[in-house]
Amino acid sequence: MKKLLYTLFLTVFLITSIKAQRVLTLDECIQIALDNNLEIKRARNEAISAKAGYTQSKFNFLPDLSAGASHRWSEGLSFDQTSGTRVNTTTLGGGASIGGGVTIFGGFSNTLGLSRSKLLLEASEQTIESNIQTIEGNVVSAFLQVVSTQENLKIAKQTYDLLNEQLDREEKRQKAGVGDMERVYNFRSQVAQQNLRVVELNNQLQSGELVLIQLLLLEPSEEFTFQGISAEDAELEAEIANFSEVSEKSLENSPAIKASELNLEATKKSYKIAQYAWMPRLTASASYGSGWSSNLRNQDGSVVDLSTQMENNVNKGASLNLNIPLFTNFQNRTRVQQTKIQVLNSEIGVQQAKNNLINQVQRAYLDLINAKTSYAAAKESLVNLQLAFEFAKSRYENGTIDFVTYLTSLNGKNNGELQLVQAKYTILFRQLILDIYTGEMNNQN
Repeated sequence: MKKLLYTLFLTVFLITSIKAQRVLTLDECIQIALDNNLEIKRARNEAISAKAGYTQSKFNFLPDLSAGASHRWSEGLSFDQTSGTRVNTTTLGGGASIGGGVTIFGGFSNTLGLSRSKLLLEASEQTIESNIQTIEGNVVSAFLQVVSTQENLKIAKQTYDLLNEQLDREEKRQKAGVGDMERVYNFRSQVAQQNLRVVELNNQLQSGELVLIQLLLLEPSEEFTFQGISAEDAELEAEIANFSEVSEKSLENSPAIKASELNLEATKKSYKIAQYAWMPRLTASASYGSGWSSNLRNQDGSVVDLSTQMENNVNKGASLNLNIPLFTNFQNRTRVQQTKIQVLNSEIGVQQAKNNLINQVQRAYLDLINAKTSYAAAKESLVNLQLAFEFAKSRYENGTIDFVTYLTSLNGKNNGELQLVQAKYTILFRQLILDIYTGEMNNQN
């Protein structure tokens, strides 16, 4: 009965553990990272702010309008502007007014400001795309590091199991009196070393998974497993486009370059605004108002009622204002110099963005070519290494070769498997990186 209960408890525990683990694919990891990444959220907030600035630039063409009202109290000698008399008494008064103004010509500042705001809005949108591209590359790198380590760990465990089988066989032979303790000790040593290799790879896998989980901003206490990527030989050995085509597509698709170019155009608009600050400004304004005072009285000495005063004391006004900046303490001159430097720095930023992209594409492209060459060679080599190992294993079990020869053959097979895995995931990683740069990854999605 106790054994049955224990079995049921163990089964429930294993089922619960399996259900608790969440399996994530590469596409799911990328989407989670894009949803959670703080830099992308900040970039989106900046885009919202830029959109508000663009909207305000449109509103800057509208006239301004304001209204006001006042109430005043004074005592003693004063001049009452409403009644137009000099009084020496307690005075109550007030008024209301409305006025507005419009810029007829402002040195093209509003027009250039509108163009600049639009460019900054477009640049902020491209910055979002640039951050997305960066996050996609980081996730692909971390994910493939995890799944390649999983493959290496799988190979190491298979080797560990094989050595354990050989150790068990030699121990049985030794107990039967037909074996050799030297062989037993040799296998025990190799089993211990291979177990250490398994532990090291398992630690490496856990570290890689933690890096990926942190990149996705997930809770490390939760259980996650990451699904490997399958690829056919035809895909791994497929020819790639020539470098000029890949680099051209990357330059055309790069949001970082587009953002830097838009920022350059925006700084050029700022430079023109600074240059036109020396131009005259022409504005128009108008006002309408009225007031009342306790000093305005009827013939019987009573204060004229408020409605009558407000109707009789109306004042109107309009004006054209021309402002010519003859001397501004060199502020305009300094602003022109500063914005010119900003233009030069923005031009450097565009070139730097292009150089960075070309360098990254060159590195990924060369690594991809080398990985494809290595994969073809490693696949052919592994076939021969496996055949050689099976032959060496058979001869060792028959006692025709020594342990060192057998171990050399086993290590050769293991290294061949590891090289094939390394080449495979290098191809997948570099191809995905190039797909991100050229925009092919978005087209596939």
